[in-house]
Amino acid sequence: MSTTSPQPRWATRTNAVFAGLAALFVAAFPVALEIDDRVDRTRPMFDDRARMEWLQYQSVLSTGQGRALELAPGQSTEVAGELFAPSSGVSVVVRVEEPDRPCVRASNEHGDVTEWACVDPEDPPVDPDPEDVDLAVAQGS
Repeated sequence: MSTTSPQPRWATRTNAVFAGLAALFVAAFPVALEIDDRVDRTRPMFDDRARMEWLQYQSVLSTGQGRALELAPGQSTEVAGELFAPSSGVSVVVRVEEPDRPCVRASNEHGDVTEWACVDPEDPPVDPDPEDVDLAVAQGS
C-alpha cells in the first residue's frame, strides 16, 4: 500500500509564510502611500512653524518680546530683520501672551494644524536653516 500525501508538493509551510508576507505587503502598500502623502503635504507647515519660532526667538533676543501676527498664504512680514512668507497653502499664527514666550502654530489648506510651539528662553529653538560650515576652514582655525 502506498502512502500519498493529500497536499501538493508546493504547499509547504515556507511557501505559506511567503504568500502571507506577500499579501501583507500588498495590503500595506496603499497605507504606506497615504502616510507618505500626508507627510509630504504637512512638511511645509512644520517647516514654516519652526522657521517662525526661530524668528520669534530672535525677536525676543533683540527687542525683548515676540511679535503677534497672522499670515495667510501669499502674505509676508519682517520679523527680527528677516522677511518671512509662509509656504504655498500654509497659514501661520503667532500669539504673544507673555512678551518673551511667543507661541507659533501653522495650518494648511488641507485642514492640518500643528500644535502650538512656544519659545522657551531657557531651552531656545534650534535654527532650522543653519549656515553651511566648511569643515576644512573651521578645523584650520
